[in-house]
Amino acid sequence: MEFLRAFTYMFSDQRWLIKLAETALLVALCPVPVIGLLCLCALLGYLAEIVHNVSSDYPRPLPEWDHIGEDISKGAHVLLAIVLYHLPPMMVIGLLYVLRESLAVSLFGSIIFTGVLAAIMPFLLIYLILAWALLAIALAIYAESWDSSAFYQFNRLLRSLGNHGALTSQWLVYSLAASIILLALLPIAPVLFFPAQGYLTGNFGRRLRADRMALRDSHAVAEPVAAVNGFGFAAPEAPAPLQRK
Repeated sequence: MEFLRAFTYMFSDQRWLIKLAETALLVALCPVPVIGLLCLCALLGYLAEIVHNVSSDYPRPLPEWDHIGEDISKGAHVLLAIVLYHLPPMMVIGLLYVLRESLAVSLFGSIIFTGVLAAIMPFLLIYLILAWALLAIALAIYAESWDSSAFYQFNRLLRSLGNHGALTSQWLVYSLAASIILLALLPIAPVLFFPAQGYLTGNFGRRLRADRMALRDSHAVAEPVAAVNGFGFAAPEAPAPLQRK
């Protein structure tokens, strides 16, 4: 999926400096109440646009910031899906906080809380990995069709995850590695996060679509084709031979 190109492709765009500067302005406004929420939606919509452009093999996949209202609308669906996907672990963390406040008044309570935390953490980690994998698949589908229901078609998402487990695992590794690299570039990390992750997810979506089309073609070849006569109508089946008594 051309991991290193995720950090360099934007510089081949002649307007990369202006586009990244506009991205940086929206990132800087994110902490502002109300306005920051709109900016976050715009950035997530911009991320989805990058995914769409990369998966569609656009020569310059970094979009212009000339339809910010449309970006906000698209990003609102992404933000809602992110919140809903992470709602279960957030509820568990809230319950753990309440449990810690009620049990940590004694040594015995601290031991119980530590045991509960150790038992729950592996399941939380597994859930988060699964949620991120499903979100990546859903975002790739959403950027292809702009249908927000793609985030909640869990049967389809789980089936796709089962069919493309190796490719999804590769995306998870690359996405985590990209995040670690961006942490080392902390001052500009939020600005480069959206182009880098958008490129990785766009490549992921392109590979998913190619595999899906290849699988569909293989099924079409495997299906028997009815014989046709010269007029294009299905030829009648030959009568079965009479069996002698």
